[in-house]
Amino acid sequence: MKIAIVGHRGIPANFGGSETAVEEIGQRLVRMGHEVIVYCRRHNSTTDANVYKGMKRVVLPSINTLSLDMPSHTFLCVWHLALTQKVDVIHFHGVGNALFFPLLKVLSRSKTLLVVDGPDWQRPKWGRIARLALRTSFPLAVRYADEIISDNRPVQQLFRDDYGRETCYVTYGAAMDPVGTTTELERHGLTPGNYLLQVAALVPDKGIHLSVQAFEQLESDMPLVIVGDTPYTTGYKAEVMSTADPRIHFLGYVYGSRCQELVENAYAYVHPLIVDGTSPALLQAMALGKCVISTDLPETMGVVEGAALTFRSEDVADLREKMKYALDHPERVAEFGRLARRRIEERYNWDTVARQYEALSQKVLGLPYDAALDV
Repeated sequence: MKIAIVGHRGIPANFGGSETAVEEIGQRLVRMGHEVIVYCRRHNSTTDANVYKGMKRVVLPSINTLSLDMPSHTFLCVWHLALTQKVDVIHFHGVGNALFFPLLKVLSRSKTLLVVDGPDWQRPKWGRIARLALRTSFPLAVRYADEIISDNRPVQQLFRDDYGRETCYVTYGAAMDPVGTTTELERHGLTPGNYLLQVAALVPDKGIHLSVQAFEQLESDMPLVIVGDTPYTTGYKAEVMSTADPRIHFLGYVYGSRCQELVENAYAYVHPLIVDGTSPALLQAMALGKCVISTDLPETMGVVEGAALTFRSEDVADLREKMKYALDHPERVAEFGRLARRRIEERYNWDTVARQYEALSQKVLGLPYDAALDV
């Protein structure tokens, strides 16, 4: 098969979970014998290479603002695909891409596979027009997408209840093997096993403000480390970074093995997201045996299932209490870490995920496929 992947920022992965998923799934599809074309946004491109891990890169511009980055890039991708490429299946990451499906159906005969992680209009980072566009994208996805992937059970139920559309449940994977180094810790003056960690973009729906507010009320010499940034200058970013607490460290963007090193050496991982799908960052922390202090959102609870300390969503006081409990009970932290790793071993594997994407691509083309992977 010839497969194109659209809707994310690009590879090499240097932003978030969608990009990591594309890199992990795409390279495995190549090893399975498929041709994979990955569309990348120019402002996010960190290499001039035409091929990365076997995947062909096509770099196109976009309007680099929070609300226009994705739609402007996807619009160009649709035209580029229609005019210059003949692909069998297009994998779109993000429900907002469905806004362009009517145009795509006119221009191309390629089949579509759409990945949706939740009701994106609920994310606080979006303005009124963006929320309206995202709401509109859901019925367009139902009408035009050849196959829809839900990365968590609640969004699968949303499609079933609100739109009468059955979707396929496919999660993400995580790297199980530790990197075994401390170079990144030394760069930032951190001690192994002696910091709390959150990895997330500095946008409201990631709940950075909750971590900061809860930690500010906590008496501890252990620092809170926050890995992540945003490409846009926002009041939210300025607000969370304005904390006067010297124990809170913002490291900015850290990717790949450097980020994995920070995760595997953390004492515990904080996951206070306000709106969530299946978070690759959460899966990675669990895969490396970290005790997770997690929001009780249904999407997240479906991942951790008793293998995490949970607090009431958006409840700063409850988050502070769970942080304190973790600091006061290292033996429980170790036990939660073991449970978390075991859960990832049983349920979340990139090889399985890639096989599911392959099977669903074959399905929309009417080719024989492994029906056991269509869940």
